[in-house]
Amino acid sequence: MIDLLLTHGTVITMDSSRRILQNGAVAIDNGRIIDVDTTEKLELKYEVRKRIDCSHQCILPGLIDVHGHGGHSMFKTIAMENIDFWMPIMTNTYKHFVTDDFWYYEGRLSALERLKAGITTGVSVIGSMPRSDDPIFAINHAKAYAEIGVREVVCTGPCNPPWPHLFSRWVDGKRITKEVTYEEVLNGAEAVIEALHHANEDRTRAFITPFVIVTSVEPSGPTSPAKLYGLTEHDLFQAKKIREIARKYRTRIHSDAFGGMIHLAVQDWENALLGPDVHLQHCRGISFDEARILADTGTSVSASPGITQVSARTPVPELIELGATVAISTDGTSPCTSFDMFQAMRKTQFVHQAALRDEYYLPPGKLLEMVTIDAAKCIGWDDELGSLEIGKKADVITVNLHQPHLTPEFMHVHRLVFQAVANDVDHVIVDGKIIMEGRKVGTVDESTVLNEACEEANSTIQRAGLDKYMHPTKYFWGHARAYVDEKRYNEEDYNFAPVKGENK
Repeated sequence: MIDLLLTHGTVITMDSSRRILQNGAVAIDNGRIIDVDTTEKLELKYEVRKRIDCSHQCILPGLIDVHGHGGHSMFKTIAMENIDFWMPIMTNTYKHFVTDDFWYYEGRLSALERLKAGITTGVSVIGSMPRSDDPIFAINHAKAYAEIGVREVVCTGPCNPPWPHLFSRWVDGKRITKEVTYEEVLNGAEAVIEALHHANEDRTRAFITPFVIVTSVEPSGPTSPAKLYGLTEHDLFQAKKIREIARKYRTRIHSDAFGGMIHLAVQDWENALLGPDVHLQHCRGISFDEARILADTGTSVSASPGITQVSARTPVPELIELGATVAISTDGTSPCTSFDMFQAMRKTQFVHQAALRDEYYLPPGKLLEMVTIDAAKCIGWDDELGSLEIGKKADVITVNLHQPHLTPEFMHVHRLVFQAVANDVDHVIVDGKIIMEGRKVGTVDESTVLNEACEEANSTIQRAGLDKYMHPTKYFWGHARAYVDEKRYNEEDYNFAPVKGENK
């Protein structure tokens, strides 16, 4: 007798043949897929403990979001009017104003949103720039994901120079600030990997994650070729240390990259943060020769759609044609992005069709690959995830098509990519366990998660003084263009130094 049988659905396997089975079924036992065939055949073949009738539903692999940020779910839309200063505002908040418990409450909220969007595996970089001065932040985040039941890849490592850095912890309501060395954050990252890699019955993995692969150039956008002066001593030292940690723990490397960085990184042949064990997010503004380097080295790439793609695009179609593995990510959920992978697919298609002035780029089948099997390849987990095949982990979702915007029920991949939204996901199964059935989550009380997250978010906003970034400007209503007019952001406030009476 097997654990579970999903029947009477349209099964989109994402296997090597990209089979789509009408009136299909998926048999699950001991956390793995043991059969994929027609309902008629599998109902005759197996006795089952539980059967779910998936009539009027698509059955497909769980979606995989290969890049997002732990912490961001608490700060959705904050500082949108001050978007030029958003990164320093958020980074300062994460470094100095969040409690240890913040990461647990935010993790539960983040995992719950991903779960209800059909994401069964999510990558979480801890903070805006990664924070690893203490392993407790990542450990608390992973604990939250484990309770919800969603797979998580925890990513942490060093942020950019200068070093040492000041970081704060909150103990009994008081801020304790200390100077932290580069070596200490590397030790903290190692402690996270040691504690979490392959933890929670391998539903949790941990990657080593420097903020960017080259620290001496523009960290959040492409650098002009006129400013690519070569690798610094710190660039070389960091690449060497990251490589050592990845080898020691047999883990993967995840980082951000932008135009110019790949040209520089490849000059360090021995330790370049490129290759089959590396997954790079963004890659906006890279040149053709940099795209070719990524493809030739087997480096995986992911990109999220947004306005920044207009000024410096990730050459997604070109990378695919060169043979690189490319995935779509949300980069969610702050400042203005949800974990809705269906919207991310459509936005990605629009960005590149508009940029290339060609509406035939990125067909819907490719887009679905980029959030399932290609995404699994990006994080080195395609041996077990990303498709519905015998022997793979039973990470499965269903999408309810019996709704006006998804009817009539034909051209199912087109329907999912062009019309579905996160709320259309009906069932979610991870490791063979049903964690959402008929949109009701069975692992936690949703109301409790939401209420605790609200309370922690409001406390953090008060501590960090973020409320001034939450008020609309006088141009909010009735104007075609926004202006802030008043100075909300003062750079000197973010060159943080301990206040009188604090520990250093």
